[in-house]
Amino acid sequence: MIRSALNLLMALLLIGAAAYSWRLYSDYRADAAADAAADGARARKPGTDGGLMDFSGLQGENPDVIAWLAVPGTAIDYPVLQAGDNDYYLRRGLQGNANKNGALFLDCRVPADFSGFSSVIYGHHMKSGRMFQNLVLFKDKAFFDSHASCTLYTPGKTYRLEIFAVAVVGQSSSCYEFAFASPGERQAHLREIKNSAMHHRDIAVTADDRLVLLSTCSYEYTGARTVVAARLAG
Repeated sequence: MIRSALNLLMALLLIGAAAYSWRLYSDYRADAAADAAADGARARKPGTDGGLMDFSGLQGENPDVIAWLAVPGTAIDYPVLQAGDNDYYLRRGLQGNANKNGALFLDCRVPADFSGFSSVIYGHHMKSGRMFQNLVLFKDKAFFDSHASCTLYTPGKTYRLEIFAVAVVGQSSSCYEFAFASPGERQAHLREIKNSAMHHRDIAVTADDRLVLLSTCSYEYTGARTVVAARLAG
């Protein structure tokens, strides 16, 4: 009886070890594939001519590519995609292949040219530091104070994103709203972002500006999200 129990325990341990090893191997392959895709995209990332980036090569590979985001002081230097729903690129990479790292993607409900008042770009918080994990750096006051902008390249224009707030909010926060009927509602949205912020920079953002919010998972509580808010500037 004891030997049978020990044999069963040993078998369970071996199965567990094999499953864990397979998970590590699968994660390694997914990370390697994500790195290869990102490195390949960066290698093909064209220079700017008169401030504009040529997206023809990237969009030839995947027409869902609508922008490129580069955040100084972080590892965030990736293309941004947009699909017909907000699930597609949660587990798919740049070429649309299955990958746990996913891709950076713009909310499917807003214009691809960032002409709406508030546009949200989502990305996973990967333990490896990939995708949007580095957004957590902005929760450090010294980092927030010393990193006031980043760059968003689109086919039509290159924008400077002027970062004015970082907040930890719930996944259903009104900070994620994108449809506003009046300037008053847009101004209320700005107040909500400011009131939620752990760090805020007064750059006189108004209801006439356009916002870009960068969002990733956070772990202060269940459903928490880290959001970095910026104004779209020419």
